[in-house]
Amino acid sequence: MSQRNTATGSTVKPVRATVFSPEGEADSPATAGQAIDGNASTAWSTDTYSDPAPFPGFKNGVGLMLQLPQPTVIGSVTLNVTSTGTSVQIRSAQSASPSSLSDTTELTPTTPLKPGSNTISVNKASSTSYVLVWISTLGTVDGKSRTDISEITLKAAS
Repeated sequence: MSQRNTATGSTVKPVRATVFSPEGEADSPATAGQAIDGNASTAWSTDTYSDPAPFPGFKNGVGLMLQLPQPTVIGSVTLNVTSTGTSVQIRSAQSASPSSLSDTTELTPTTPLKPGSNTISVNKASSTSYVLVWISTLGTVDGKSRTDISEITLKAAS
């Protein structure tokens, strides 16, 4: 079996995005692919929660599981969010549907995001085919507990 090498710093385009929500219903599963479609005018949206701090109270969080075309060592993840106060963690998984968050591996500490574009550096050098963008703290848009994620871009590590 031949292994294709991903050039250093090159963009890695996920082949699929699915919602990962191990402690509750998936938020907007039909639009998960809009986070990786390369169209800045489309996004994946979380549900709008009535609780001002739904994670970890209501459930432990929600995220997008990205399936990569081949195992890759990730160097950075860039994403756009509409909310203020959202924090995410980049994690890896062995499959597209691990049974719980503890079945995934932390690649970055929890990182607070600002509205707009955010780049998170990944310093763990292990190859993975599944990258999880995990929302551990949900911020707000216009005073409501929700966010939209678009334009997730993965770069291979150097």
